[in-house]
Amino acid sequence: MRVVCLSLILGIALSGCGETVEPVRFAMPTNAASPIERIYTPVTSISVREVTLPSYATEEGIALADAGGAIELVPDQLWADDAARSVTLRLTGVLARMTGRQVASDPWPFRDDPQAIVDVRFESFIAEEAGRFVAEGRYYVAQSDETLGDHAHGFRLVQRFDPDAGFAAIAAARSGVIAGLAADIARRGLR
Repeated sequence: MRVVCLSLILGIALSGCGETVEPVRFAMPTNAASPIERIYTPVTSISVREVTLPSYATEEGIALADAGGAIELVPDQLWADDAARSVTLRLTGVLARMTGRQVASDPWPFRDDPQAIVDVRFESFIAEEAGRFVAEGRYYVAQSDETLGDHAHGFRLVQRFDPDAGFAAIAAARSGVIAGLAADIARRGLR
C-alpha cells in the first residue's frame, strides 16, 4: 500500500513538472516593401502624438469580440509590443511613406517645431470573431499655418480577415486598418 501511495504522489508531482507552454507573440507586419500610394500634403513636418486606445486594446493579450459584442482576451496569444506604442509607430511610418514628409512620434526629435500635430483617439479597436478588424474614433490635426486651419474628423475603418488563418491574420488586418487611417489623415486632415 505504501508503494502505491508513493507512486501516486510521485505521479502527481511529476505531472505538475510538465513542459509549460510559452505564449505566442504577434507583431504587426509593416509591409515596408509593398508599394504605397503617395498623397501630397502642404505641410513638411508632422508630429504624431501617442494614440489613445480603449482599455481592452491596451492589454497584452489579443482581444476578440464575439457576435454579441462580448470581448475576451486570449491569454496565450499576445501582441509583441505595447499596443499604443506599436500603433503610433505604425501610423507614423505609414504617414511618412505616404506623404514623403518628415514625420515622427512624440516626443518631437527635431530642432524646428512640426508644422502639424496629429492626435488620434480610438473609441473601438477590436478584432471580431466573424473576420473583421474594426477601428472607430476621431483624429485632430493642429497646423501652424493659419491658412490651412485645424481639422477634426471621425473615422470608421473595417479590414476583413480570414478567421481560420489565425492570429497572424488579425495582426495583418490591424496593420491594414492603421494604413487606412494614415491615408484618411493625409487626405482629409493634412489639408
